[in-house]
Amino acid sequence: MAQTEIQSQESEPVVEQVAEAEASDAKVSFSADLDGAVGYADNIFATQNSRIDDLVAVIRPRINLSAQDSAYRVAASARGLIGRYEENTSENYEDWELTLDGRLKLSDRATIVGGGSYQWDHENRSSPDDVNGTEPTQFERAYGFAGLLLDTDDLSIRLAATVADLDFDDVPSISGTINNDDRDRVRYELGGRFGYQASPDTQPFLQIAYDERDYSARLDDFGFARSSSGYTATAGIRHRFSPRLSGEIFAGIMEQNFDDPSLENVSTVDFGALLNWSDPRGVSANLRIDRTVEETTLPGSSAYILSTARLSLQAANTARFSAGFGISGSHLDYVGVSRSEFILSSEIWSRFWLSPRIYIGADYDFAERTSNRAGFDFHENRFFLRLGAQTGARKGFAEGQGFNLSSGNAPAGAYGALLLGHSTIVTALDGPRGRDGANTADFGNDGASLSAIGGYGVVSGQFYLGLEVEGTLDGADWQHIASRDFAVSKRHSFGGNARLGIVTPHSDLLYTRFGLRWTKVRTDYSHANSSITISDTMLGPGLGVGMEAGAGRRGFLRAEYGFQSYGDTDIPTGDGGFDNFSSKESQFRVGIGFQTGEQQKTDLPPHNFAGPYIGVQVGHGSLISENSGIRSGGTPIVIDRASGGPLAGLVAGLSARAGRLIFGGELEADISNIDWNIEREPTGRIYSTEHELSFGAAARVGFQLGKAAHVYGRLGFARTRFETDYATQAASVREINWETGLRAGGGIELGIAARTSLRFDYTHTDYGGFDVEIDAASDGFENSENLFRIGVLFRL
Repeated sequence: MAQTEIQSQESEPVVEQVAEAEASDAKVSFSADLDGAVGYADNIFATQNSRIDDLVAVIRPRINLSAQDSAYRVAASARGLIGRYEENTSENYEDWELTLDGRLKLSDRATIVGGGSYQWDHENRSSPDDVNGTEPTQFERAYGFAGLLLDTDDLSIRLAATVADLDFDDVPSISGTINNDDRDRVRYELGGRFGYQASPDTQPFLQIAYDERDYSARLDDFGFARSSSGYTATAGIRHRFSPRLSGEIFAGIMEQNFDDPSLENVSTVDFGALLNWSDPRGVSANLRIDRTVEETTLPGSSAYILSTARLSLQAANTARFSAGFGISGSHLDYVGVSRSEFILSSEIWSRFWLSPRIYIGADYDFAERTSNRAGFDFHENRFFLRLGAQTGARKGFAEGQGFNLSSGNAPAGAYGALLLGHSTIVTALDGPRGRDGANTADFGNDGASLSAIGGYGVVSGQFYLGLEVEGTLDGADWQHIASRDFAVSKRHSFGGNARLGIVTPHSDLLYTRFGLRWTKVRTDYSHANSSITISDTMLGPGLGVGMEAGAGRRGFLRAEYGFQSYGDTDIPTGDGGFDNFSSKESQFRVGIGFQTGEQQKTDLPPHNFAGPYIGVQVGHGSLISENSGIRSGGTPIVIDRASGGPLAGLVAGLSARAGRLIFGGELEADISNIDWNIEREPTGRIYSTEHELSFGAAARVGFQLGKAAHVYGRLGFARTRFETDYATQAASVREINWETGLRAGGGIELGIAARTSLRFDYTHTDYGGFDVEIDAASDGFENSENLFRIGVLFRL
């Protein structure tokens, strides 16, 4: 699990607890395992600037004990998570959890379940409730549940009740002690799920739950009464599409009403989905979407609505090796205040069994938070090497069993490639402004690059494992021209990556990569009292996803998108202070390559890319604004501002083909959380621009490669809503501007099932300029954007 994945400290949804207990089928057994890892984290306090890195060791002990017969089952477990930092020892933690659960079968149609847990835990620094103490916030959580399961030929009923008691410790700070007693609370839930078996594979259901949240303190430290009560009511359907694929989807309403009349009540749409897929060759995937109302300590806000989506993929087609990839997104919408955040987290992991009971492994985690509040963005990388032991033998393990490695068939073997890239570099500045002020601002711009790559890979079953080296020339740069002139530019980089992928039935490749790059970054800074140029070679980790489509016997076409982190740079301002620059880069690359492995012929039919289609797409984008105007004293400004963030949307289109030529048109709609911010305190301008939602239409023309790949270009228009907030000491405005821009780009689409394809799509859009008038002056903004989207398309 990624370090920054958002999890509720309250109970799990009451009905889901019963469903999980119902599905449990452990045998009479005792097991124990111990897992230890040593790793590196480049931003342990989850800050935008002045990031602090450290080495950390983590130990995970666990013991499980269970007993059962035909009428009952009882299971108990104890697990721990112990972390030790090399330098920042105040961040050390020891988390423990004891659990007990059981089930008793009353008859063929009735079963009762129950259980509970007790946790000693701590809040991650990336938590939205972290209070920024000198050490992490520790808390204890007691939890219990009980339920009744009733089944007839056509009906299933799940009734359950849960209770969760949270007790937070006070936290020391540099100015005293932070009181957390006002966060102590008890949450009670009562709910049920009622399903009707309409067919052997389909079950519609209704789901309702009531919850009450009772705080120990009548008022919190800011004078708010946070106790509340609420409910959720949803309707949905569960369906088994095939023996390998099943899922459910539901929607409804949820409300939460607060004792304090000054806190805004919550009334919003509830929705969720669950999709499980497995393949007999050892590959499985899981998609989960959920929405909840979470508690907050933010003054003036009653709660935040947490919308989460998580996709995980894992493969274990050999007893010696398993690997996986996961990505999750969490949107936090605070009720009662104008604050929203999005946290993207992803992880790559692998395990190799040295013996039936001992394994080694490697994990890489990446996280990024984007916020509409200045200074709250951050990105973090974590890398761990792992050693573990377990009492039970690895299932299917046989001494001497290897990978059955192949390097003669594509995509295995040695390879080389040339890639054209388009990247956006984003820099967060944090520093002084005047004698007692502070300046927090986002800057950035985009640019082109050229990369050369060489590597070697092997294939075992559906697994691809590879190592590569790369070098890149040029890149993006931005400038700030005003009373202070400064700029950041990327010169060149070189580094190496490890790649972990899955080979499709047509021998194309889907992969993730992580690695290290040494990047030359130049920073120029000029002021009346200071003029300096710093050229640093920065070492930073990076993460990417990509696809390769075979072209001919030994050629391939690659498209990939990645994130790259850079170190901080402190620049003297000339008046005794320092401006801190923290940069990151997102980059799309596409190009051609040659490999020694030869493309194999298959008897599979070609994928049909013609016909109507609909699909969903998720991705990451960057908003770039050229900001111009006149400041006090008549000083003109020209400033490149930028930031990145997530997006999601829908697409529908129609394609036709003539031989290998594929052409057509499509419509699309996206929502996003991409914005840049600037905040100067205690006096000065505070403003931001946010890309909110977009509609577009495009023509596509492409060419089919092999049997299951399609490379295309696209040209069209986009109509996008921008919100610009602008405030000075004297006045403030909020402007909504709908801008039309020319959108151009392209991508690669791979057939992954008979009527399903996966595509990587990248576009650049230029919009017209507009002015924001305030306080007898105006600022001009010319916006552009770069969007990378992963789409899953279903042909009708």
